[in-house]
Amino acid sequence: MGTTERIEVAGRRLNVWRAGERGPVVVLVHGIPTNHLLWHDVVLGLHDRAQIMAVDMLGYGWSDPPQGRRVDIAAQASYVLGLLDVLGIDEAVVVGHDLGGGVAQLLATTSGDRIRGIGIVDGVTFDGWPVPVFAVMKALWPLVGAMPAPLLTAGLDRVLRSLFVHKDRAALYAPWFTAPWGRPGASALLTRHLRALNPGLTQAITPFLPRLSMPVEVVWGRQDSEMKPKYGERLLDAIPSAHLTWVDAHHFVPADTPVPVIEAILRLLERVGTDPRD
Repeated sequence: MGTTERIEVAGRRLNVWRAGERGPVVVLVHGIPTNHLLWHDVVLGLHDRAQIMAVDMLGYGWSDPPQGRRVDIAAQASYVLGLLDVLGIDEAVVVGHDLGGGVAQLLATTSGDRIRGIGIVDGVTFDGWPVPVFAVMKALWPLVGAMPAPLLTAGLDRVLRSLFVHKDRAALYAPWFTAPWGRPGASALLTRHLRALNPGLTQAITPFLPRLSMPVEVVWGRQDSEMKPKYGERLLDAIPSAHLTWVDAHHFVPADTPVPVIEAILRLLERVGTDPRD
């Protein structure tokens, strides 16, 4: 389904899965420590309704390592904008999970002329992150950085599987998530990402969330012990144009229970289509 391309942005190549030939552009952004395959079933459900781009953020999945470039969510947001520039895309809808949800909020509040609407799926927000499991790993980053790749991937596999409600879905997705972390240098790369986790970046934009007028869809797992459900409620209260959908899932909602995510994105596209800015 579709094609996978490595597209140069700011001197580094981003891995992008593109599917769909017509309709609005929808950029899907994952979080830590996943990759574009988080959105596998979502892409399959949307490719006939939109032009989908599921992106591996810099230093994740099959994108290039950063080699000195920043990897915090503000930098990742700039790379998404750079990707749109390279492809000649003026406007897009951005949907993000986990760190990708933070990227979506940053883009909405700082580049609203380019972003038609956003989706936030169990996304980092306010002061609610790093999530507990990665807060511990961040505190222990020297140990993480010294782990041999097999030990790192085995540990990640156990943690990631615990953040699914549907264990058959975990069995499918966890190997996709951990595969890139089995390569040489992956432990050191993961520590780069851990040390870049900075809730100050979402706290800085909190005063601007009530000013958003673009359509916003929020989807949250009721069983999410990492980005707790109260943060979905806070987004609903903070953003006048937000609509919140609760899902019986844990943290990895796009993989665990993709249908409500697909439905929310389709609703977002309908709302974008009736945006008074048109």
